[in-house]
Amino acid sequence: MKTKRNHAFTLIELLVVITIIAILASLAVPAFTMVQTQGNQMKGVNNCKQIILSLKQFSKDNNSSYPDSILNPLTGGVANTSNDAFRFLVQEQIVTDERIFGCPAGYNTMDNNSLGAAPSFGQALLPGENHWAMTAGQTDTTQGNMPMVFENPVTQGWPPQWNADAAGQIKPGRTWPGGKIIIGRNDGSVAVEALNGKRGTVGPKQMAGGMDTFTQASQGQPQRVLNIILAGGAMGGSYTDPSGGLPPAPLGQPGLPGGLGQPLPGGLPGAPPAPLGQPGGLPPSPLGNP
Repeated sequence: MKTKRNHAFTLIELLVVITIIAILASLAVPAFTMVQTQGNQMKGVNNCKQIILSLKQFSKDNNSSYPDSILNPLTGGVANTSNDAFRFLVQEQIVTDERIFGCPAGYNTMDNNSLGAAPSFGQALLPGENHWAMTAGQTDTTQGNMPMVFENPVTQGWPPQWNADAAGQIKPGRTWPGGKIIIGRNDGSVAVEALNGKRGTVGPKQMAGGMDTFTQASQGQPQRVLNIILAGGAMGGSYTDPSGGLPPAPLGQPGLPGGLGQPLPGGLPGAPPAPLGQPGGLPPSPLGNP
């Protein structure tokens, strides 16, 4: 008489299978995270390229100057933040999609895309809707390796610095994991570049002779950084209109927080507009410094 054999897993065999699955999962998760990070970086690189191309297009009709150096007819002044400068591109209808000023895992609101209505476009690039800073006072003829558009820093000195401890977090001045940021240069090239460290407040990677990618491009002359306007309320949140839903006024007029000379959300005073034609070598503005 034959005995029927039990083919069920023993407890030891089951534990071995579970252990193998757990090991494979632990190996797959970091790989997936790395691929996801690289994909987000490439999206940010593409957005940065589009911004630089838009600046180049603006310069063709403005004697090689970028919008931060041109008197804005709607505000009566020149840009004091990168939000102000990039909003000029929207006014000129060079940019028709606000989302290029965002970045995955960046300090911005990617899904807002509220450009506002002509002619003021007052809803474009409000506080919290822009991730990118830019170097002020440059032109289309500035040397090609000058960092032109880059991820918003925590300091506005020259060279600027970023917070590597906030890597991967939606915070102002954050880096990518590993202490990296996206830098777009005046020649249109854009790349993910390593900073001088992976912890704490770090600046660009040092080069031979004590220079870095920023100071070398400016031949040792400090430049002014136009930083973003921070959002009120929660980090990374969309802009909340304190007027209770009234139509926004043009930039720099009463009723639009964050305009030139107007108070920012959270009670921070707005900075006065910079004088027309201000050279890039002046000391950096304190706006946005921690």
